[in-house]
Amino acid sequence: MNLAIYDFTPFANELPKFNLKLLLNIEDLNNAIFDEVFNILKPHQQEQYLIFKESEEAKSYREYRSTQLPYIDFNNLPEILDDGLLQKIIVYKKNNELRRVVYDLLSEEQKVQIKQYEIQNPELKITEEIKEAEETHERKRYPHKFNGNMGEPANADEFVLMFGVNPFTHEPETIKSFYEKYAINPNDGTISPKEKKE
Repeated sequence: MNLAIYDFTPFANELPKFNLKLLLNIEDLNNAIFDEVFNILKPHQQEQYLIFKESEEAKSYREYRSTQLPYIDFNNLPEILDDGLLQKIIVYKKNNELRRVVYDLLSEEQKVQIKQYEIQNPELKITEEIKEAEETHERKRYPHKFNGNMGEPANADEFVLMFGVNPFTHEPETIKSFYEKYAINPNDGTISPKEKKE
């Protein structure tokens, strides 16, 4: 399954720079899935990417990537990775803009080999601090990201508890103040504003 698709589906308008770089990396390193990812974009996003791809910023990013990262031909990776390739792939894994691209390129067997190599060589493993910082960054980027129904609020008061905002006004809200403003019909679960006492 191509996981990179999910990095592009939440955006209806312009793509953020991170996603433009991610798409550039997909085209350069994992061209086999590029068309699939590119085709889910809206026409104005496709045009935005084509403009970005020709920009000076994209050229300088490609130069940076080629000077900072070791060369790997991802299209011709052997099924059994040697230590040199494992070390190079781990360098790519540490780069947030490339990790997703690399993940889609690797087979399950290769992912297992990388995990085992990281266990044997803990100094190469991504530190928990870096992972935590990147997860925090993801939560800030997608504060209300939809992950299927698992973990999603089932009703308005769960929404308030989970996100701390009123689902109708999107203003900060506590569950106590929510119940002071709204009444929930016990028969059908509809929510209506309480009448203000004068």
